[in-house]
Amino acid sequence: MKLPDMPVLEGRLTSRDICAVAARLAHPEDPLAEWRFEFGEWRKACAEFQEMEQAKIVAQDTPPAPSLRQHRYLLFLLMAHGEELALALMRNAPVTEAEKARLLEQADAFLGTLNDSWHTWHGEALPAHREALAGFLG
Repeated sequence: MKLPDMPVLEGRLTSRDICAVAARLAHPEDPLAEWRFEFGEWRKACAEFQEMEQAKIVAQDTPPAPSLRQHRYLLFLLMAHGEELALALMRNAPVTEAEKARLLEQADAFLGTLNDSWHTWHGEALPAHREALAGFLG
């Protein structure tokens, strides 16, 4: 039995690296073992984000500017990582198209929730914003 390739490590090993390698070693027959681990970690991060969002943004009458900035930053990071996972799945996944479509649908569901939050809290809903930007955009 051939073991999966070990990652080339530059510097120090993080607990995340160890868990990802362990996932590959524990399930050598699953070509998506490491992807599934990363996807699971991303889903946990999304859940923790939603808890923070409820406490620091939704529950506040008027969330303070630093909280909104942090919220936007975290949304950006989570959305970017979700898209990265989706692209990795689309490019490199040696699985059936049906399995790939199922996993992409799951990723898109989480991305949709994040996108809704982005538009709710940071979207350009006010016409005055569009007017102010019109001189720069066109």
